[in-house]
Amino acid sequence: MALLIGNNRLNLKNQEFDQPTLRSLWLEGIDWLNKTSVSNSTLESELLLRAAFGLDKSRFYAQLSDVFTGNGLTLFNKLIQRRMSGEPLPYILGRKEFYGLEFLVSKTVLIPRPETELLVDLALHKIEKKYGSFIADIGTGSGCLAVSIATHSDIKKIVAVDKSFDALKIASQNLAVHGLSEVIDLVNADLLTSFERNVKFDLIVSNPPYLPDAIYQTLDPEIKSEPKVAIHGGHDGLETIRRLVDQASLNLSRHGVFLFEVFSDFSNEASSIAAQSFPNANVVIHNDLLGLPRVVEVSSISSIKY
Repeated sequence: MALLIGNNRLNLKNQEFDQPTLRSLWLEGIDWLNKTSVSNSTLESELLLRAAFGLDKSRFYAQLSDVFTGNGLTLFNKLIQRRMSGEPLPYILGRKEFYGLEFLVSKTVLIPRPETELLVDLALHKIEKKYGSFIADIGTGSGCLAVSIATHSDIKKIVAVDKSFDALKIASQNLAVHGLSEVIDLVNADLLTSFERNVKFDLIVSNPPYLPDAIYQTLDPEIKSEPKVAIHGGHDGLETIRRLVDQASLNLSRHGVFLFEVFSDFSNEASSIAAQSFPNANVVIHNDLLGLPRVVEVSSISSIKY
């Protein structure tokens, strides 16, 4: 793919670029990404250019008129081609922002999403109310939940669990980046199966796989490139949630709180499953910023303060 400005939709017919300036490369990248219906081609072209040439945001805008060639141009070509093929931008860049923090990501982990930040908000609120001193993050993936909670609280110990050893490698890197390797313990296990019944957590958080098979089959290839084990929740989307809730009923402390993300269409079903396993608890559903039911909260009635 040659990065040459032509007389096209960019309306640059009166401009000539004998050598590729950063601005011309940016515009050409936008044009190529638009051809594959990338929703935010302007920002993505910028981010790919910055990655290719090792530029931060301020340097990028300060050097728009400068000529850029060499290995960076070759790398930019490759990055654009990867994005046009449908590879998610965070996997190409190797990082994703979540809750104001930057996390390393790879194809072995789910890409952190803004809607999951509600889990962090709720967890931090519980911690402020002194309901969480021993915490478990089940299905930690990149470690974004555990790291975000630890960074924004005074919690001294969090156990982060994932059955994917490859995912835990990425989580371990993120713990190191954020200086939390001594605060967060990583455990390679399937949900809560590695913990005896006498191990009680004051707060359990989880973003389990919850998409039903019928929905998963209709996903864009870009989303399907993420680990299926982190997205697909079985035939009805509730298989992992049933197991998780059943196990959490054995490992949640008497006055503990359990928070887990759900598929909005099946939030009532997930809430009912939780109510059955925790008959003496208060079960509520929290909506995200779009007004969609997003997180189920299970808490002992005696632990609630109004």
